[in-house]
Amino acid sequence: MPPTPPTRAARRQRLSRRRRTAAVAVSAVIVTALTVGMFGFVGSLGDDPSGNAEAAETADATALSAPPSGSADAPTFDVAAAADEAMATLADYSDASRATEDALYQASEVLRAATTAEAADLALTATQQAADAVRADAEAYRASLIAASSATNTQPTGGDVAAQLAYLHQYVFSYNSAVWGDYNDFGGDCTNFASQGLIARGWKVDDTWYSDGGIWTASDAWIGTVQMSEYFDALGLTYATQDDLDRVRVGDIGLFHWGELDTTMDHTMTVSKVEYVPGGAPKVYFISHNEDGEYRQLETVLNVEHTDSTVWIYHIP
Repeated sequence: MPPTPPTRAARRQRLSRRRRTAAVAVSAVIVTALTVGMFGFVGSLGDDPSGNAEAAETADATALSAPPSGSADAPTFDVAAAADEAMATLADYSDASRATEDALYQASEVLRAATTAEAADLALTATQQAADAVRADAEAYRASLIAASSATNTQPTGGDVAAQLAYLHQYVFSYNSAVWGDYNDFGGDCTNFASQGLIARGWKVDDTWYSDGGIWTASDAWIGTVQMSEYFDALGLTYATQDDLDRVRVGDIGLFHWGELDTTMDHTMTVSKVEYVPGGAPKVYFISHNEDGEYRQLETVLNVEHTDSTVWIYHIP
């Protein structure tokens, strides 16, 4: 006997159960797909774009080990500026021995090349010690000049070299002729100008070297190159020539003979700057009247402006 056909209500219940079962299955599939997709995306954030995980790990390790810009291992100060400051010592102490000057230069070059904090600190200490050695050597040399001339030198020693040069620079182009006169029309004002600088430095007039102010009130030693050299000799001062410039410094007085002239001495100038030259003689510059100038270089004066010339640079103690 065939089974009794299901009623309409039973058929609707059976269809409803099948739809719920299908919906649950589809939901499970969607959730699974979304979960897998999300984890895959998150994992991909740490992957190297090239797919080379080993290379990525190596790059990360390198980045961690490399010192960052401006790290504590770099010098903590400007090494070039510190080296320049140390070398500036030679501007005022160019009369130190060449050996101490060379040692300062070498120390400053090591400092300039320092790339780590430790190397820079060590080089700075060495450079400062070398600069101290330059000052000490120059001061000892100046003391020896004072001692050597003590029996004959009647002028104050030491003096204010900065005031001497400040005066000369002030009046090199605009003469102080109202006070000291101008001898350019009578053979040259060069020695008169150098004498004024010595007065500014602290020298005193005496019976041989003097000016009462104004033209034709000065002694020969005040306005004449030859007579000034004789006066310096009487004071017991020593001099350097163009063949040995090691002990020359700012404020010294240069007396010149021009090789093309049949004379003994022709010109007077004051040393205005001395530049250290690695491996060579220093460059010496002068300030003067006649051919007015603040930095007339010795080599140019001797062998370009004139020929076969000679200089006696008197050390002023």
